[in-house]
Amino acid sequence: MKKKHQKEIAKNEFRKNKKNNHPSYIFARVGNDYKYLGLTHAEITDGIKNIKLDKNPNPKDSRPAFIKPKSEKSKTNNFKKKQREWVLSKKDKEKISKLKK
Repeated sequence: MKKKHQKEIAKNEFRKNKKNNHPSYIFARVGNDYKYLGLTHAEITDGIKNIKLDKNPNPKDSRPAFIKPKSEKSKTNNFKKKQREWVLSKKDKEKISKLKK
């Protein structure tokens, strides 16, 4: 039987999407799904302006990073293993906390 209301579990991790190999910031898990924000190097994605991050979360990449302004949802098995060395700066965490709501 499917549960109607599944509890949202907070997350704070980066994983690459298996379909497009783009990194994603995962901020919640609901049942068998992740809620996430996509990361990119593009200023605009599908005609929507992305939000510039102060610091690229990937320590091996010095190019500017952007985060998509809309959260998405996808199955947990659509993502690769966790990117352990990736971190958000304090200012970027504040920007993202506004997007999650």
